[in-house]
Amino acid sequence: MARIGPIKLTVKITGDTATADVTYNILFSKTDVKKQQAYEEECRLIGDDTNANDPPAAGGDDTLEFMTPMFNKDVTPGASETSARHFTKSFRALDLNEDMNAIPNPDEIRALVTLRPAPPAAGKAVRRESPMVKLKLG
Repeated sequence: MARIGPIKLTVKITGDTATADVTYNILFSKTDVKKQQAYEEECRLIGDDTNANDPPAAGGDDTLEFMTPMFNKDVTPGASETSARHFTKSFRALDLNEDMNAIPNPDEIRALVTLRPAPPAAGKAVRRESPMVKLKLG
């Protein structure tokens, strides 16, 4: 079963534009390499409301942006057990403003990476989150 290495998330705000950068490694098992096991990969930015001590009015964590393309190809091991991953995307900075009205700033953002074994393989999804990034928006 594949594992996800530590995830690094950086967000740069320039005027009205936010540029998010996410990097991590996928660590394939020897069995994955031998069988060339494919995984469906998803990387998204989420607004953290459950771990940030926000008031109950903030609700749960929300998906803010997807970093992986909509029709992303499955990721498979090559000859190596490690695959380096890097996604960069720019969008409106206010799209990351997940703490509005009575919810206090800063906005808390994390990257969430999920790997699911591609059919016909079976198995549980593997998930890992980046450390939280705090932004003052809005």
